[in-house]
Amino acid sequence: MNVFFTYLTFIPWFLYFAQISKNAIKDLKNNKLTFSWIKKNIFKIFHFETIILYAIFVYFAVYYRDANQIWLVEILLFSAINLYLYINTFYDKNKNNGKIETRDISTILITLIIVILPIIYYVSTKNREITYYILFGYSFFGYLIAAMSSLLNNLIIKIIRKNNES
Repeated sequence: MNVFFTYLTFIPWFLYFAQISKNAIKDLKNNKLTFSWIKKNIFKIFHFETIILYAIFVYFAVYYRDANQIWLVEILLFSAINLYLYINTFYDKNKNNGKIETRDISTILITLIIVILPIIYYVSTKNREITYYILFGYSFFGYLIAAMSSLLNNLIIKIIRKNNES
């Protein structure tokens, strides 16, 4: 039963991660990722309110590790934090109102492949707490993951074009 509830907690996390990745992909289409742009938009890239919420989760997970129902607290906190962050994205002042286009599909697919890795880790190990930490890390660095996916996508397209020209 714990495993079933753990799988359910991935849904709010995925909704939140998809929202921040979508926003990042739209941002990266219009802006070149340079050090000066990152410095100017640091609060758009890293949402520091998430650190407080993640710290609350870590506090309960570490200091109440021996509690009888810590698995329930972890599941509820993880779900509530991600659900709150997902709903909060609708009110984000840094939200990009651009559109996702067909040329962005390959970047989205690369991001999805990267997202599947922690889920595969959980399926193979059933280590919920470590998986939650990894997923929190993915959420915090979601913008950078989307940037990495975009760069990887551009590299793949460049290689394919080069091979087709030969």
